[in-house]
Amino acid sequence: MSDLHRRNFIKGAAVLSGAAICGVATASNAKAAQTLPENFEPPAMPWGYQELDPEYVRKLGHLGYYLEECGGGSFWAIMTALKEKIGYPYNLIPLPTKEEFIDHLSGKSKGKHYQGIMQHGVGGVADYGSLCGAPNGAAAAITFAFPFADVKSIVKRLMRYYETEAFPNAKSNEYAINKEFYPPKYKSGKSLPRSPSHSVLCHVSVGKWCETSGYASGSKERSERCARVTGDVAAMAVTLLNAHLKGNIETVFPLKLSQDTVSCRVCHFKGKKFEAGQFTRGSMECSSCHNDMTPHMGENKLKTAYGTDVGTWAGAAVVGTVAGIGTHAVAGRFSKEDPHDEE
Repeated sequence: MSDLHRRNFIKGAAVLSGAAICGVATASNAKAAQTLPENFEPPAMPWGYQELDPEYVRKLGHLGYYLEECGGGSFWAIMTALKEKIGYPYNLIPLPTKEEFIDHLSGKSKGKHYQGIMQHGVGGVADYGSLCGAPNGAAAAITFAFPFADVKSIVKRLMRYYETEAFPNAKSNEYAINKEFYPPKYKSGKSLPRSPSHSVLCHVSVGKWCETSGYASGSKERSERCARVTGDVAAMAVTLLNAHLKGNIETVFPLKLSQDTVSCRVCHFKGKKFEAGQFTRGSMECSSCHNDMTPHMGENKLKTAYGTDVGTWAGAAVVGTVAGIGTHAVAGRFSKEDPHDEE
């Protein structure tokens, strides 16, 4: 923690402590905000981290989905746990309490509307079907805890977890069956079918699960599945944060990309040579979208968006694909900073 960060932190803590002693601070976020000086500024990020219980956060994430959907739910879960554990400055973020959520679901606060931070992540950003809100909201929460260079390493692993995990996690199914989640009434109390999406996109994740389970996208079972996914992703985010704090994240979750992705990235990465195939970037599973790889089979007349004949670089792509066959060894290097993804 820098000296400036530390001074800001102590200064802010003193302000809030003094307000509490004078009796002007209250449990209400809105009223507490009124006690702050006119020119008060929260401390610069990151705000720090202390070890959290992943299973507690899993349950919070499931509860958060019931009122703030996937994006708001995962963000709320992690930030609520940090607020409870650390306090200031996390208590500056307007977050309803767990008890308020449960009361609302029990019908004790009819007419009350909760709008949370990252709630726009619902359904792949405002129901657009793109990035699933669960890793989106969790990544936003992670950004508060550590320097951004560390955040990128943690979030990449969270995204990879989302691609490979068979959702909902077995632990979430267990909690539902044993009635250990917080909502007074579940959308479904069944043990739900599990399936991996091999994609971080909402519409792919939901579509593949619906195909596997036989449930419609508008069913209560699908909604409950996403509630459990929200909890699962929040729990994994905390697991990764705990591991990073202890310095053993490489052991807890080594970052290994899919064989297809590593093969593709031999040629296709962020680079300076367009004709060599360097016109893309990223680490997503390539085959989740690019399932027709015929341009790599030989010469053809397909054109890129820039009018370039695909045949001019198809040969290089074939070489790259062949070179990527031994990807078990190659994939290990992606657990460290990837030279293809420099700014």
